[in-house]
Amino acid sequence: AVAGKSRGRKHLDYRAAERAREFIMAHLYSSITLEMLEQVSGRERWSLSRDFRTLYGTSPYRFVTLRRLDCFRRLALNGFTLVDASLAAGFHDQSHMTRHFTRSYGVSPLRWLARLRPAC
Repeated sequence: AVAGKSRGRKHLDYRAAERAREFIMAHLYSSITLEMLEQVSGRERWSLSRDFRTLYGTSPYRFVTLRRLDCFRRLALNGFTLVDASLAAGFHDQSHMTRHFTRSYGVSPLRWLARLRPAC
């Protein structure tokens, strides 16, 4: 600021971030890499990640994880076993999902389910 140079954000590419988000939602259950997002969005990975975080509040990787956790929760509430719900949501296995679930929500998936289901 003292030198008179603007420290504001450079160009924000909403369309590239939106193309990446749409690609993520369409391919949520398969492996998604930053290289794939680069190709789809037409933007290099660092700019895309910065724009994505600005527009959606999180990184592309975290966005994928949170959408998969949303899917897992929906399936678990509908009676799927933890293993089946984890695999169907796009996680490698139940322990992979459990690590992300606990890190994100602060409680294990089994305890989360127990709190939501009425006691018999």
